[in-house]
Amino acid sequence: MSTRPTGFAPHLFVKDTEAAIAFYTKVFSAHELWRNRLPDGTILFVELALGDHRLLISEETPSLDALAPPTIGGSPVQLHVEVEDVDRVYRQALWAGAEEEIPLQEAFWGERFGAFRDPFGHRWAVSTGREHLSPEEIYARTPPEV
Repeated sequence: MSTRPTGFAPHLFVKDTEAAIAFYTKVFSAHELWRNRLPDGTILFVELALGDHRLLISEETPSLDALAPPTIGGSPVQLHVEVEDVDRVYRQALWAGAEEEIPLQEAFWGERFGAFRDPFGHRWAVSTGREHLSPEEIYARTPPEV
């Protein structure tokens, strides 16, 4: 039996699940597949489809050690999503309340790229491939300050 993963789905903890679902729907055209609640009504998780991929969202539940970024002082993780229209996705994120971290730009590694922090404290990078560069070409383009 192989130990190779057959799928991968980030699982994010937020303080307002319904607002998070609305945000990811606006920004990534996500749609809800199903949800599971605890007996007290707390949303244990909601499974969202983002294209062919899955994203799980859960309400912060301290008793399960499911803590949102604001509770723990931020997130050390950045989720990177490749999209067809990075300009539209980035603009939608900012319009929906995200905070810009890295302005949208033509990056030296051959992508149109930008990064933002969503209203729930999660960090996202979005990109669209522009060029297929070798490691040597990327190295040659790397600015000295990097």
